[in-house]
Amino acid sequence: MPRDTEKILKRLAAQMFTLPVEDYLLSEKFSVFCRKHDLCDVWNEYLALSRDKPDLYGSAVTKYAFVLFLQHIFHSRQDEFPKLFGLFLADFSQEISCKVPFDDLKKELMKLSYPEIGTKNAFPTVKSMKP
Repeated sequence: MPRDTEKILKRLAAQMFTLPVEDYLLSEKFSVFCRKHDLCDVWNEYLALSRDKPDLYGSAVTKYAFVLFLQHIFHSRQDEFPKLFGLFLADFSQEISCKVPFDDLKKELMKLSYPEIGTKNAFPTVKSMKP
């Protein structure tokens, strides 16, 4: 596991926040995604924790919660992380009209010591939806 895991996950979240991901993270569709993957309690916990931080406001609350959420998944379900992230992207990408930077996101996953073949396999449903 790379030493700078937290930095990489923060960059991954920052890349997602260049897209309209905040609306998705606060939507019922994301709640359904979380329930389907047994992540609902985790997301709600980190969102509440972020809202309780007095130095965070606006979209910074959601972004901070998302970073914590990614860190939790990475540390508790490390083998599933690329697949879960790919499923997250597939679900999210159905909601937007702009292009998702899949290649950049894959590079970040590879920096987390996931092999290239594993990252390619994490994104098949996304690739078929967005060229």
